[in-house]
Amino acid sequence: VFYQKMKADYHRYIAEYASGDDKTKAAEAARAAYAEAQKVAEGSLAVTHPIRLGLALNYSVFQYEVLAQPEQACSMARTAFED
Repeated sequence: VFYQKMKADYHRYIAEYASGDDKTKAAEAARAAYAEAQKVAEGSLAVTHPIRLGLALNYSVFQYEVLAQPEQACSMARTAFED
């Protein structure tokens, strides 16, 4: 989970500063890595585990900043907090 989160964060940082095709490719790579990390975290880590909480936070920042999906970002962060 930690490796996938780090991989996703790396691609998110690139997507935040890239433009055009490079941004699209980095955003897709970040989305895939976050989704994989989330899938594994939900199956193996407690909802209060720091890595799982950090993953939810970073994934929601990605959705808000890169994908411009504030509703989904807030929903994800709220769910992580309330679980």
